[in-house]
Amino acid sequence: MEFLESSHAIWLHTLEEGRQERRRYLAKCLAQNPVAGVPELEISAHLEGMPPRYWERVTESELVWGLRTVHTFFENIVSGERPASAPIVDWRHVPERGFTKVMVCTWDRRGLLGKIAAAFSGVRINVTQADIFTRADNIVLDVFRVCDEGQPVPPESVRLQQMSFLLEGALADPPRFASAWAGIFHKLLPYENRIRPLVVLDNESSPEFTMINIEASDRLGLLHDILCVIEEMRLNVAQAEIDTEDGVACDVFAVTDAHGRKVVDPGQLRLIGDSLREALVAPAEVA
Repeated sequence: MEFLESSHAIWLHTLEEGRQERRRYLAKCLAQNPVAGVPELEISAHLEGMPPRYWERVTESELVWGLRTVHTFFENIVSGERPASAPIVDWRHVPERGFTKVMVCTWDRRGLLGKIAAAFSGVRINVTQADIFTRADNIVLDVFRVCDEGQPVPPESVRLQQMSFLLEGALADPPRFASAWAGIFHKLLPYENRIRPLVVLDNESSPEFTMINIEASDRLGLLHDILCVIEEMRLNVAQAEIDTEDGVACDVFAVTDAHGRKVVDPGQLRLIGDSLREALVAPAEVA
């Protein structure tokens, strides 16, 4: 046991060193190639405030994209032309690889990820991958890889604009009717369970997260229903890999509890698993 704990500590130390080295390298790149229009104070806040795992995944191009997106978010707040709750949604098409990357920037709040998923499903856009990041100042900067429903091609920009409209409405107070409907209308649609849903909670594969592995028949709104359960259990999603092939969704979520730790209580793990299986088989009825 002592050997395993020591090895784990060494692994975490090495991982953290690699992340910090990557952060210092990117900070040097920014110093050599300043981002036009973005104040140094905002750059410093980003470098110091983004979570450590951000630095092992972000490229220099995406770092600049993120800085500009956050800057636009702040500009909109200062201008007062849009509500402070309004998100910034920006995207980059990658047609040669059959997907689009969508960046969402807003304030963190309970249920945010589920609302984002509902906005995507509301315009028939599939999410195939998600990187979830929350800055120290409560700014969310999430990146989604998406494609058109049923085929691996980038969705049209007009539908992404519609998604942005639905998300802004969902985050308004009170929410717009169209946005609220987008989050629940899929529950009225018929669907067929082609396979028996499988939910596995794993605390061995990752030193940092509890991994939730899900296999289920794909359907419109599936991701939204999964995320609603995860959020009801007061779990934080750090990473998500969403993949669908031949009508079967194979999704993996890296989560922590409200304190940023793994979920280790057997009773809580059992409750999470049972709640997810119930949602996969029978989505909650519309009130």
